[in-house]
Amino acid sequence: MESLERLKILVTGGAGFIGSHLVRELLKYEAKVIVIDIELNPLSTFVLHKLDKKVKLELVDIRDREKVFRIFEKEKPDFVFHLAAITTVSLSYTNPYEAIETNVMGTLNILEAVRLNPFVKGAIIASSDKAYGKTKKVYTEDFPLKGDHPYNVSKSSADLISQAYFKTYGTPVVITRFGNVYGEGDFHFDRIVPGICLSVVKKKPLEIRSNGRYVRDYLYIKDVVNGYLTLLKNFKQVKGEAFNFSSSETLSVIGLVKKAEQILKTKIPYKILNTAQNEIPYQHLDDTKIKKLGWRPKYNLENSFKKVFLWYKKSLRF
Repeated sequence: MESLERLKILVTGGAGFIGSHLVRELLKYEAKVIVIDIELNPLSTFVLHKLDKKVKLELVDIRDREKVFRIFEKEKPDFVFHLAAITTVSLSYTNPYEAIETNVMGTLNILEAVRLNPFVKGAIIASSDKAYGKTKKVYTEDFPLKGDHPYNVSKSSADLISQAYFKTYGTPVVITRFGNVYGEGDFHFDRIVPGICLSVVKKKPLEIRSNGRYVRDYLYIKDVVNGYLTLLKNFKQVKGEAFNFSSSETLSVIGLVKKAEQILKTKIPYKILNTAQNEIPYQHLDDTKIKKLGWRPKYNLENSFKKVFLWYKKSLRF
C-alpha cells in the first residue's frame, strides 16, 4: 500500500458497521482520519476499539450542508470515503423521506464539498447493488440503474449524481457497488446474517421477512475494506468509474440458513413471514473489472461465519 501515513482521509459514516472496519485499517497504515457520523452506538466496533480516541470525530448529519462544508474547510482532507447513508431497506420503506433526503441530498453535499475544494484529490462513493433494480441477469457496471423502491431509488440517484459530477465538473469520484456485506459489528438484525446469529444465541426461530428464495451475494467485511483500499491505491487510473464487488457465494436466504447450520453444527428453525415489500428477488454482481486491479475475495462463509457468530455471542452477552 502506498504511504497512507501522509494522507488525511475523511470517512463519512465512519462509526457505522463498514466504516468502523475501514477506519481501523486506515489507522494501521497511520493515516490521519477524520470521521463524520450522526451518532455513536456504545456497542459498535468504533467504540469497542476506542476509535473515537484515535480519530477526529465530528457528530454531524450529512444533510447539514453548512456543517459539512465547515469540516472540509477546517480539515482539508486528501481523500474522502463517503459511506454515510440510511442503509436498511425496511427503514427506507417506512420512512422514505428520511432515506431519500439522507442518501441523495447527503451525497450531494459531499460531492459539492469535493467539487468546491481542490485540495481533495478524490472521493470514493458507496453505492449499492440495489441501485441496479430488478433483473434476472448478472449485473455488470454498465447495466442501467433502475431502482424502484425508496431505498433502491435513493442509491440509483446518488450513484447517477456522482457520475454526473465527474462527467460535468471532472469531480474526482469512484463508485462502489457491493453485494450483501456481513461481519462483526453489524447491529441491523433484520439482515439475514445478524438475524441468524441472534436466533441461534437466543434459541428462538429465525423470522425471515422474504419468501426465503431471494438470492444475494455474501461478502465478508474484510474483503470490502480490502476493496476500498485497492481503489484508493489505484485512484488516479480509475476515477470516474464504478466497480462491482462480489463473491463466489451467491445463495438464497434458505440456502444461507442451511450453510450456517452446517458451519455451526446446529439446527436453525425458521419461520417464513413473506412480508418483504418490493424487494429484489435475484441479485448477483459480476466483479471481473475490480479483479483486474488485483482484488480477490480472501474470505468465505466457511472461514468467516463461525468467527462472526462467536463475536455476536461474546460481544452482545445475550
